[in-house]
Amino acid sequence: MKERIEAASRPGAVAAPRSPVALWRRRSLDVLTSEVVAGRARGPEPPRAWAGRLRQLVDASHRAEAGPSWWSPMTAYVGSVETRTDPRGYRWDGMKRLGRHDRPVVFFQFTLAGWGQFEIYGKPPRDLPPGTAFFAVVPSRHRYYLPESSPGWTFGWIGIYHPYLIQRIARQIAATGPVLQLTPQSALAAIAMRLVRGAFRKDFRDHFEVELALFEFTLAFERMAQQLRDPDGERERLLDELRGRVLANPRQPPGVGALAAERGMSRSHFSHEFHARTGLSPARFMTEVRIQEAARILVATHAPLKQIAADWGFANANHFGKVFRRFQHQSPAAYRLAVGRRVIG
Repeated sequence: MKERIEAASRPGAVAAPRSPVALWRRRSLDVLTSEVVAGRARGPEPPRAWAGRLRQLVDASHRAEAGPSWWSPMTAYVGSVETRTDPRGYRWDGMKRLGRHDRPVVFFQFTLAGWGQFEIYGKPPRDLPPGTAFFAVVPSRHRYYLPESSPGWTFGWIGIYHPYLIQRIARQIAATGPVLQLTPQSALAAIAMRLVRGAFRKDFRDHFEVELALFEFTLAFERMAQQLRDPDGERERLLDELRGRVLANPRQPPGVGALAAERGMSRSHFSHEFHARTGLSPARFMTEVRIQEAARILVATHAPLKQIAADWGFANANHFGKVFRRFQHQSPAAYRLAVGRRVIG
């Protein structure tokens, strides 16, 4: 059913005289009331650990709402809980499901009963039993499907269109991979459950509360990935050390070459080691630290852009604006207006 939503998210995909957002909302509701929603037909039995979570989502599916007028791809998300039993009718290819003008999207899907498979192009498929989840950025080179040997697959899923969150999630996937293990008590499982229930009930006060939930979801993923990748905290110690160096002299942050020389490494060797331990390049991380601090100053003060640019090591206000837009997806002035108003309100 996801293909209906994706088609409706295309800017030029409206044949009827309805707006793209109205059509997307209508098709989103169709997905939430379709015959593949879990509980409509018999599916595989969930293990005891996930049976209660599945019941919660099936109960939520009985109250599917169209949602408020602001519920749209850019201010909200899509999601559902489904049971698939026909291998011929459930197969997704991440390079074939969107049209040329479609918006990118990232899907998160977690197994509650039965199992499916996920594969990266050119690599063996991975089984997805209960407690296993994956992220799929569309477009990207992946497939997931119900194999012939599966008794069926029951899963919850959400789809996020927020460009900044897609970027963050894609960066984390590149560092730690798309497949992960969940426990029912984990923070990521809890917020994923909240989002699937919310996709049916639309019980958020406004689009700010939706955005907060999506950010909490992204942070839960990043935190889980970090804990799995760096159980001893070495990554955070390395990042904290470099963050401190930048903040000590933001007008003249250290160069990558100088940092490498301090450790007796070449620039390329240091960059490789830093990326292997943190998933980030040292140059990008130092720039991100300066942008984050500059963003805080933008909201907290009335300092002119020229002064903020100089204080945080940018050549001029124009250079600052270009780098700021690359990280925050809006100009410094627009960010100050939007976030400052939100903080005051």
